[in-house]
Amino acid sequence: MARIAVGGFQHETNTFASTNATFPDFEMHDAWPGLTRGPDMIGAVTGLNLGLEGFIQCALADGHELVPLLWCSAEPSSYVTEDAFERITGMMVEDLANKGPFDAVFLDLHGAMAVEHHQDGEGETLERVRRVVGHGIPVVNTLDLHANITERMVAMSSAMTIYRTYPHVDMEIT
Repeated sequence: MARIAVGGFQHETNTFASTNATFPDFEMHDAWPGLTRGPDMIGAVTGLNLGLEGFIQCALADGHELVPLLWCSAEPSSYVTEDAFERITGMMVEDLANKGPFDAVFLDLHGAMAVEHHQDGEGETLERVRRVVGHGIPVVNTLDLHANITERMVAMSSAMTIYRTYPHVDMEIT
């Protein structure tokens, strides 16, 4: 069976909002778990309507080995701060480098993240992932149905799947 790195980094940016998303915003537990790393991540998302949870359940049922990276999200707000983005992607890239090799990577993203220093937050995240794992393995991600899909995201992804409903009652089965 396959050895698959799994994780998620979600933010819905609204550049008209008055406050940026800081690192503590991603640590905060709200409707979804705050920043969680490693094996604790699996338990933190269990039972939630998230693309990551659906993938975890299907992959485990099929006998795959999952290597949890991190999960985090922040409430919709303005830009993700450079500090928050660099810290979170830094953790993800570090875990990919230290826990590999992998047969595939699955990331639960949103598709509307803008960062103070990158307009395409998901594209930058995916490119950093590819720098570590290369282009020889699948990198698959889930996205919100109103995601801003960029050429960079497409180039860095093997496949993308998108929620089909609003409200998002189908995130887990996507």
